[in-house]
This record gives sequence, C-alpha cells and structure tokens, in this order.
Amino acid sequence: MKYFYLLCLLFACVFVTAQNPIIVKDVTSSILKPQNKNQSYWEYNQWNGKVFYQGGGTGINLCVTDGTTAGTVFLANLYNGSLGGTINYVIPAQDFVYLIITRTISFPPFVTDQQIWKSDGTPGGTVLVSTVNVSGVGFYRGTSKAIIGNTLLFAGSDATNGVELWKTEGTAATTVLLKDIKPGSGNSDPGAFCKIGNDIYFRAYSTGFEGKLWKTDGTAAGTIQIPVAEPFFMVNWDMINLNNKLLFFAHNTVDGYEPYVSDGTAAGTFMLANINPSGNSLPTVAQGLHLKQTDSFCFFIANKGTSTALWRTNGTVAGTIQLTPDAANATNNISDAAYSATDKNNLWFMQYAGASGSSSILYKSNGTVAGTSIIISNSSYGYNLKTHKGALWYNSRDVGSLVNEEPWRSDGLAVNTNRAIDVVPGSGNSKPYGFFELNNKLFFWGDGGASTHNLYQFNSDFTFNGNLAGGRWRDSANWNSRMPPGITDTVFINSGTPNALNINTANAYAGVLTIGNNTNVNLTNVTDSLFVHTKLIVGSNTNITGNGIAVFKNNSNDTVQIANGFTANNVAVQSNSILQSGNATINNNINLTNGKLFLNNNNLVLTGNTSTATANANAYVVTTGTGSLQIQNIGSGARTGAVNFPIGTATNYAPVIFTNSGVADNFNARVQNNISQNYTGETPAGQQYVTGVVNNTWFINEANAGGSNATIELQWDATQELPLFDRTKSYLGHYTGGAWSLGTQGVATGSNPYSFSRSNITNFSPFGILNNNAVLSLQFLSFSAQKCNTNVCLNWQTANEQNVSHFEIERSTDGFVFNKVGIKAANNQQQNSYAYTEDISNVQTKQAYYRIKQVDVNTSSKLSTVQRINLDGKTEIVIYPNPVQDEIKIIGWQKVKAAQLIDISGRVIMQWNVNSSTLPINNIVKGIYMLQLQLKTGETENQKILKE
Repeated sequence: MKYFYLLCLLFACVFVTAQNPIIVKDVTSSILKPQNKNQSYWEYNQWNGKVFYQGGGTGINLCVTDGTTAGTVFLANLYNGSLGGTINYVIPAQDFVYLIITRTISFPPFVTDQQIWKSDGTPGGTVLVSTVNVSGVGFYRGTSKAIIGNTLLFAGSDATNGVELWKTEGTAATTVLLKDIKPGSGNSDPGAFCKIGNDIYFRAYSTGFEGKLWKTDGTAAGTIQIPVAEPFFMVNWDMINLNNKLLFFAHNTVDGYEPYVSDGTAAGTFMLANINPSGNSLPTVAQGLHLKQTDSFCFFIANKGTSTALWRTNGTVAGTIQLTPDAANATNNISDAAYSATDKNNLWFMQYAGASGSSSILYKSNGTVAGTSIIISNSSYGYNLKTHKGALWYNSRDVGSLVNEEPWRSDGLAVNTNRAIDVVPGSGNSKPYGFFELNNKLFFWGDGGASTHNLYQFNSDFTFNGNLAGGRWRDSANWNSRMPPGITDTVFINSGTPNALNINTANAYAGVLTIGNNTNVNLTNVTDSLFVHTKLIVGSNTNITGNGIAVFKNNSNDTVQIANGFTANNVAVQSNSILQSGNATINNNINLTNGKLFLNNNNLVLTGNTSTATANANAYVVTTGTGSLQIQNIGSGARTGAVNFPIGTATNYAPVIFTNSGVADNFNARVQNNISQNYTGETPAGQQYVTGVVNNTWFINEANAGGSNATIELQWDATQELPLFDRTKSYLGHYTGGAWSLGTQGVATGSNPYSFSRSNITNFSPFGILNNNAVLSLQFLSFSAQKCNTNVCLNWQTANEQNVSHFEIERSTDGFVFNKVGIKAANNQQQNSYAYTEDISNVQTKQAYYRIKQVDVNTSSKLSTVQRINLDGKTEIVIYPNPVQDEIKIIGWQKVKAAQLIDISGRVIMQWNVNSSTLPINNIVKGIYMLQLQLKTGETENQKILKE
C-alpha cells in the first residue's frame, strides 16, 4: 500500500508539472466572469497586489483577484439596476482604489449618471464616495496620474457649474469643487492629468476652446495656469511624465499639432519638432501608439504630410527622431491601445496590414533606429498585447487562418514568435484576454473548451526536466514551462537531470542560462547553436560538447556576462561579453565576429594543437585585467609556424603573432595601455614613458622556462603612438635584467596597423615598441621652501623634462587660491635643479603657501606639492600635502600636543594625541575641513585642509 501511495504522489507531481497554463479558477456562468475584454482596461486596475474588475450578473458587480483560487472573489454590487452600467476606471490611491462607474438609469430615453466609489479590496471597505458627475475624458488610460496621496483630482460637474476641476479625499464631505476655472455654466473640461512631484499638471479651457497648461497642488490657491507664450494651446487629452518632463501635443496656430515638452515653467515649454511644416503631425488615428513610454523614451505616430512613421523623443529637440521609414500608410491604422505595449526598455506594436488584421506586422523598438525592426509580418489578427519578463504575449491565430485563437509569445526573434500554449487543443479557441502580472507571474482569462471559462496562470519555470528520452531541447515536454525557452527567459539545467540535454537539429535560446554541476549540454550537429542572451552560469565539471556552437549574443547591445568560466568545443562571440570569474576553455574554435571578449582577471585557454581563435580589428580578446589568452603546445612537434594571439585593450586591437621553433610549450599573452621605465614582475615600478613609444606593454610568458626560441611580432595602430614616435627607428624592447633591452633598430611594416618583430627570444617578460630616445613623464624629485631674511628661497629638482616651456612660481595666503609671483625657464635635461628667490618684505601675512607649476609647450601643466612657511618668525609647523588624500603630514610634530579635524559646520570629525608625523584621514569624506593644532606651548594653530 505504501508503494501505491508513492506511485500516486509521483503521478500527481508529474501531472501538475505538465500542466501549463494552470487553471486558477473556473468562472463559467459566474458573477466572477469579467465583462471587459479590452487589454487597456487590464493595464491600470491593480492596487496592493489585487486586480479589480467588473464581473457578470445584473447591475455593476465589483470583483477582485490576487491570482489565487481563494482570492478571486466577488466584493460588492455597486448598482443593481437591470440596465446595468460600467466600471469605467480603476484609479489606485495610497490606501484604496477609486472606482468611477457609469450607471444606466433608463432606456429609452437613454439616461446615465456617474458615481465615485472606493475599495480596499474587502466587501466592508467598498463604499460609495459621491454621486457627482465625472467627465470620462479626464482620465485617459485611467492611471494614477491624478492622485496626490488619497486625493483624486477629476473633471466633475453639478447643477450650478459646468465641467470643472473637482477633488475628493474619499468621502462625500471632501468631494468638492476645487476651482471654477471657467466661471458660470461654461466648461473648462480639465483633463490630461499628469503628476510631477507633488503637483498635478492638466489641460483646461480658461477662455474659448483653447486648452491651456495648468497645475495644482490640490488647493484652490495652488491651482494656476502656466503662462506659456501665446499663441499656444494643447490639442488632446493625454500627457505623460518622462523623467520629470511633460510631453504632449500642442498648437501655436502657425505650426499645427506638434509634439511639445514642458518642465512646468513658461520658459521650459516649447515645441520639440515641427514634423509636418505644412499641417498637423498628430494623425487622427493611431491613438494606440500615442505617447507610449519606456524608461528612456516616449513613442508616438507622426504624419509628415505625405507619410507617417513611428517617432520617439527623450524630451529634447536633438532626441526627437524618426524611427521607421517613410511610408504612405505605415503604422497609421492603429486606433486601440490593445495593439501596443511597453516594458522598461521596449515598445511592441501590431500594425494591421491585411483585411481587418488577417496579416498583421509585429514591430519592436528600443528607441533607436537600429533597434527598431519588424519581427514577423504575417501575424493573424494579433491583439491584446502584454509584456512579461521581457517577452511579449498576445492573442493571435494560426498564420493565414481564422482558427486557434490562442496565446502567442515573442522574445523579439522571428524564430521564437509563435503560439506559446494550445489551451484548447486542435482547432478550438481559448480567445485569451485580460493579460496581467501579479507577483511576477502572468495571468490571463479565456475559454477552456466545453463551454468553460477560466482564469489562467502561465507557469514560467523554464527548468529542463528531461522527461523524454533523448533529452532534446526543442521538445516542450522536457521543460516545466511546457515550451522551450527564448532569449528573455531564465533557464535552469539542474545536475542529476534524468536525460542529458541535447540540442539536435534545432537552435536553442536562453536569457540567463544556469547549468548545474556534472551536467553536459551536447550540441550534436555543426548546424546546432545555443544562443545565450544575458548570462551564462556554469557549475563544476560541466561542458558544452558536440559539433555545434555556443553563441554569446545580446540583441539589445548589452554585454553578455559569463560566471564561473566554461568549457566548450566551439564558441561564437557576437556581442561584447565579459568573463566575470573562472577560466574559459576552448577545444576547437572561438570566433569573435561582432563583439569583444573581456577577460578581466581570468584566462581564455585554447587547448590541444589545433584549436583556433578567429578575430578582427573590432572583435577580439580584451586583456585590461591580469587575465590572458593562453594557447597551448606552440613549438616543435605541435603548433608550428606563426600563431596569432588576437588580443587588445578596450579601445585598440594589438595582437601578437608568435612563432616558436624550440620546445613546444603553453604560452600566455596579454596587453595593457601605458609603458613604464621599470617593472617588478608584470607590475609597473617606474615612471611612464610619454613620448617616443607605442603606448602599450605586452606581457608574454611560457609555462615552463627554457627551451624556447621565439619570434615575436607586435601590432598596433597609429592612435596608440605617443608624440615623437618614429616608425623608421623602431625597437621591439624586452624588459629583462632590470632594464629595457632594445635589440636591433628597424622600420615598422604595414600601413595602419603597423608591426615590428624580433627573433631569438629565449626568455619572457614585458615587451614594448620604443625609440631609443623615449622619454619618461616629468617627475618632481624634490621641492623645498624656507624663509631667508626678507626673502623666501625656493628650490626644486625634476627629472625627465621634455618639451617643458617654463615653471611658474605660485603663492597663496590660504592654501587654496594661488597667484603667479614668478617664472623660471625650463632646462629640459634628464636631471634639473632650480632656485628662485622672492622678496617678501612687503608681504603682509603671517604665513604663505608655495607651489611650482610646470607648463609644457602645448600648454598642458603639472603641479608640485605645496609647501607652507611662517613669515612672522614663530615656530614653524608645516602641514602637507594640501589637498590631501589619505594622510596629513606634520613637519615639527614634536611640538604638537593634540589635533582636531573640524568640518564646516563646526563639528569635530576626528581628534588625535599627536605622537608621530602622520594623521590618517582616509575614511573621511571629501570636502573642506579645519585642522586645529594644540601646541605644547599652549598656542593653537589652524589650517584649512581640502580632502580629495
């Protein structure tokens, strides 16, 4: 009996896992069955983890769902009249939602009225607020743009006034006329509400029928018109907030209806673009794409006079651009918001191209011309668009067919745009609608066959379960989601999966792909590819095997991340990718075609004797960290001839062409910007060269010292050459024995890029391209200042001067503001000593600060440290450097008892008993401070300190 129960439990688990979508609740012939199927209704009806909607039955019935069976319930009857009515808007406030309803009182004649209700999601908390008439045009899309806390601003009317600005705080007593903008029985028709900060902006008629820009803080006194220069009036009932800028369409009687921006001031309100100089760019339809927004852009359809197209703006003139090509009717016949959707980064929309949408075009745009494209052009009656976890869901039918009206899904690739779930198998139709998200889950309503109607939840668990023998990626039954994943999905291939995963005769796609320990993914055929869009996370002892290719490609031009390294036979890098941790091992080939692979501090290893790396000047291995490209078995009896290390910095391609006629060994190569005088291992230990070199250092190493005889060819382009570098006098320098060994001078070959080689290299360390007159950066070796009777005597020493024009002597009384008091010509020798004397007999100050400013012939400059001296003969306590980064130095510290660091507000930040010459301040934030020194004589000295 025990085994029978275990078998039943196992069967139940498999059955539940196999079910997708999950039926949350059967609402067939129930009051819970929704009445509104338009997708735009389901975009703005959520509050506090609940979705509010109008159910079936007599009158107006309010229902709610939290995505669970028990939480999908009837709340209240808002009107029990037999003629019914509509919940027009659900408007979330701080502590409840407002419900704007229209009741049908009689028919005929047709008589309606409006009411405001509120609900906290419970029957007892669902109450009538007011019976004031509410104008529907004020709440375009029914969002919370007209809410300040629990205060709702709306267009209302009563028997005395026309349609004016009203407000309510959720009670009948607080539902009042806020401002009679157009006094008397005239209508100001406030609408297009949009919130920025604590103010709500809106359009209203103050005189005539010209819509002006107003704002309110919820008080009558704070309700004012923005005095935009006339002529100006807003032309429709919608306005959005994009990064605290108002975007809308307006008219100035000269330029027609064009896109405008406003920061809430008259000066900051202006036209973004005159798209149609001969008329109106705002088309009469296309409202479904009117002012749709992502985090970065606002999208709209505009008519140029002879054609229409998709446009976007970021709220600036320069950022208002056309995205799709000109076409006579392109994207112009979309009038319902159910045919477009946005997420944080993208706009998706359906353009009807056939009769009534029988052959529609699905577009996607990230707000750039390059990122705006057609995904598919043969969608059949696609509508009810909704984004979820980066993918698009919508209602569509089989291509060219009227049957199978089911949920479709797109990750932005044509190959992955298809029917996601066959809810009613065969030629049946689930007719999905009302897609919404709760708790990061996707829900929708639809038929279930046999005259049933259900609330469904999509199971987005893209875990490979390996239920089917063969473990093929393309088989839906092998995934808990009951469908193969796309490039927007988080995919798990767990260790211990029953059947190994095989990608066989079909490409595979993943967003974030996690592969467990001891788990292989096999790409069977050379035509099989695994595309990783966002991130690859690989466990231990895990390999990507087979003849196919693992492809790193992000379709949004983001960087693909790789954690824990990986081992694969073949890899293609088609977008910039970064190896965050672990080494990457390639057994056959890595092909960098359209992206760079950043190694950071990790290695890329090409194994065996025949593995290769294919790259170009725009796509190569970037070695800006300590990580390197390792190619194994270069030398006699293994890899012979020239071997290319396709490496470079983040901005420049700088490959190494390497030949070893000696004993075969594994070699590593990396390159970094800058070249220095000395190195300790691979760490720069001296001054950087500033002229006469290629500004790179190549680090080349062998696994086993000795036995090698290499020819090294280094390549660079002209942008990497520092001033005065002469290609006809090139040396391939080898840093060995504590100095640069230049080798034999020669002429660089090539024509941008250039290259130079050196043979008979038997040991390895840093390499570079230099001239024999390469110059290091100027260095201040010392600088001192002291009082000499009525003078100040300054002395300084420098090294590595080249093309220095002169030195300027600068003095300050406070250590912050310096003025030039003298000048000294430069010697431009390898070692230089300078002296300067200033007469201070007429200087009326107790202390002075000095520094030296080196000025080059190209006007660039460099500063010495700052020296402070007392001019009144008192005991000299010198504080340096200033500005300071990590620690304050005190000359004469033996005469100091204690010290305090005080901020500009007078607060003591740190204090010390002074027993050394150093005061550490590395944990102090940047800013200006006062250092107060208490001398052992009882005196106090203060000095301003700038912490950098």
